[in-house]
Amino acid sequence: MEFKKPPVILNEKGEIRRVGFELEFAGVDLQKAATVILQQYGGEYVTTDKQKQRVNNSSIGDFCLNVDLRLLSEKKYTVLFEKLGINLATINIGNTSLDTVIENVLESGITTVIPYEISAPSLPITELHQIERLRQGLQEIDAKGTKSSILYAFAMHINPELPEKNVQTLLAYTRAFVMLYPWLFKVSEIAIARRISSFINPFPAAYIRFILDEQYAPQLDQFIDDYYLLNPDRNRPLDLYPVFAWLNAEKVNGLKDIGKVSPRPTFHYRLPNSLIDDPDWTIAQEWNRWVEVEKLACDPGALAELSKEYLRISAMNLTNFEEIWINKMEEWMQSRPLPSQL
Repeated sequence: MEFKKPPVILNEKGEIRRVGFELEFAGVDLQKAATVILQQYGGEYVTTDKQKQRVNNSSIGDFCLNVDLRLLSEKKYTVLFEKLGINLATINIGNTSLDTVIENVLESGITTVIPYEISAPSLPITELHQIERLRQGLQEIDAKGTKSSILYAFAMHINPELPEKNVQTLLAYTRAFVMLYPWLFKVSEIAIARRISSFINPFPAAYIRFILDEQYAPQLDQFIDDYYLLNPDRNRPLDLYPVFAWLNAEKVNGLKDIGKVSPRPTFHYRLPNSLIDDPDWTIAQEWNRWVEVEKLACDPGALAELSKEYLRISAMNLTNFEEIWINKMEEWMQSRPLPSQL
């Protein structure tokens, strides 16, 4: 399957935009996964421990392989305790907080509760087909994906570079995403384990209404504050905290309860399943769905018109609003003119 091109290929420096991919899987260890990378792309295998390894200087760049530590770095385990009214940081066992004790226990047994992950080097938008070789290689050694177990909440993350690093671009893409989200969720056939987990909670209706208002035109600091107010954790299908941290690290570092955030000049799209063992699944099809977000974000007229329509229809409190809206977005995608390449 071909990787579709978004309307904007170049970044603000005139360079081809880049995209990073992260794949979660089980069934094979990191060393076997590294062997696949070496076979497909060459490079130098580097390891310091079982939980973190690298393949450097491959034909497409450096790969990082690790046990997915977001459970610890984002402190997702605290959510359950908070729902029970328990603040782990305030409970001590000897000289150590209960929070630290639980974190140590999780870290010692981490390979049994969360997946392995490969972070591939970012690729130019014109070279995204290179990543399919990794998918094919992992499939050939029987790596397991999201639907191999009802317990697997594995994901594939896509990290597209911003075409322009400003709040207007961030707002346009966020607006486009929240309006396309019901369609994305439907066509992506999100696995049960991921539906019931807290990793990809949808944006709250109040936040969607807030940002779709045509009067909303924030400066960057206000946009971050507003986002944090209604999205006070990382568990969204489009996580904006990494790009916020890249644009204003000091501000993001001061936000509570969002865990460690690695700054990067990209969107962090984390909705797709990782169907690494499904012979009919490709990374291209997930990327092509994201491109629909890019197309809407780059069409100011459609973005404004659809925002008004979303607010109008959602205000009617119809029980079948989601179905109505998905149909409307599908009609728009089928009827729009082909965008010009910028």
